[in-house]
Amino acid sequence: MIAPDKTALRVGSAKLIVDGTDTTLVRKAEIALRPSRVRARLLTQLLQLSGDIYNGALQHRRDAWHITRNSSRPTSISRFDHNEVKELKEVCPAIGRFGITPVRGAISRVDEAFGAFFRRVKHGETPGYPRFKSRARFRTIFYDTPTGWHLHGITPCLPHQDGRPAQAVPAALSVQGVGDIPLGQGAVRQLRRLISRGGEPRTLTITRTHSGAWRACVGFRGVALKPLPETTEIGGVDRGIWVTAALPDGTLLRCPPFLKAARAQIAELQRQREQYEKFSPQWKKINKAVAKSYAKAHRRSENWARHCAIDIVSRYGVIALEDLQLVNMTKSAKGTKVSPGKGVAQKKGLNRSLLDAALARLAYWICVKAEEAARRVWKVDPKDSSRECIACGHTEAANRCRARFTCTRCGHTSHADVHAAQVITARGQVAETSWRAAGCPVAKRPVPRNRRRQADGPSSSTGPGRLLTHKSREGAT
Repeated sequence: MIAPDKTALRVGSAKLIVDGTDTTLVRKAEIALRPSRVRARLLTQLLQLSGDIYNGALQHRRDAWHITRNSSRPTSISRFDHNEVKELKEVCPAIGRFGITPVRGAISRVDEAFGAFFRRVKHGETPGYPRFKSRARFRTIFYDTPTGWHLHGITPCLPHQDGRPAQAVPAALSVQGVGDIPLGQGAVRQLRRLISRGGEPRTLTITRTHSGAWRACVGFRGVALKPLPETTEIGGVDRGIWVTAALPDGTLLRCPPFLKAARAQIAELQRQREQYEKFSPQWKKINKAVAKSYAKAHRRSENWARHCAIDIVSRYGVIALEDLQLVNMTKSAKGTKVSPGKGVAQKKGLNRSLLDAALARLAYWICVKAEEAARRVWKVDPKDSSRECIACGHTEAANRCRARFTCTRCGHTSHADVHAAQVITARGQVAETSWRAAGCPVAKRPVPRNRRRQADGPSSSTGPGRLLTHKSREGAT
């Protein structure tokens, strides 16, 4: 499990993000869909239906709150309280064609949006209130259970009992009300890889991207680990703009400027777009080309971060990362009309460089690959990691001068980024030693989501509509 920063196990000033104790994993396969025109039209209808259900569920909650907010007990609606879902089939016949599962998925998204809103409010943040989404902004169809869709033709067909070879079935994703959508060889390889590791497909998310392409994300449960040769070596990773990742053995990894290289083409497309009327056919065509350029640069940087993470995880058994607050680091310096900011252009360029370096993507993929290999990942305090001397512990801003580190007390000199990685390694070693001394506690696992189960009869002790967890479910049965 990859623990969020707010709920991660703390050992001193360090956070245990991945403890490496999981036996099975939850993984997803992101695949491209190329439906025919008829299938694309049906997917669009299903997407519009999901958007209407999402907005209706959101309006239901808003109305319930506004009507009862002045009472002693304001009404609070959860995803279990939308009891009119079955009655919608009479009002909207499309629900009968596409099934009830995407309707429940849209309601679950509303529930998650409000849950995230109140969770951030509880932590003192200022989140935006969940808002309605137009058909242009609603892009996701969600199936939270393996009903209403299935995969076929993924696993090789076994021969018949009489020895006749089995007839090959074309690989496809079958969606209720839409039909079969053929899958490419790359998608089949991804799905087979997870199924061969014991994965069971459980969820499906179909998304229409900004460029108009269709993509699917199949969630698998029970995926086996991919253990690597055991090693007790601890390695720290120093992330930065010019050197994306520096390792304590002197390895320097630099992310190619994919987005910077694509900006010239994007700027030219945007100049062409200004010549046409907004929302005209030519304007939409160029707008899709801009979205494709951004998506291609994102995929290339994502692929680079994934391969670098595999290399880092294969080297070290315990990995230490800086606990960088990238959201705060990339905030705008514009300020307000009353108190305008200073150095706005310089801060804008710095923010762009930080985002282009794919620092967050690299950290994410390191955690993912470490979880698969049963390795541990720590996030340590980044304060003065580039100013502290690894030899004598002296900390001073004058120790570092651009790419060189020279201690003003003991004279120790090294490459600045490699030296920072060594300091992070030492801090990770301290956290690992303290963690082992405390008995190797594991990170807290999330509580399984409750499900509403109706009582078997009027005399049932559970009562109608009671929420049963896994433990209480076993006792009730």
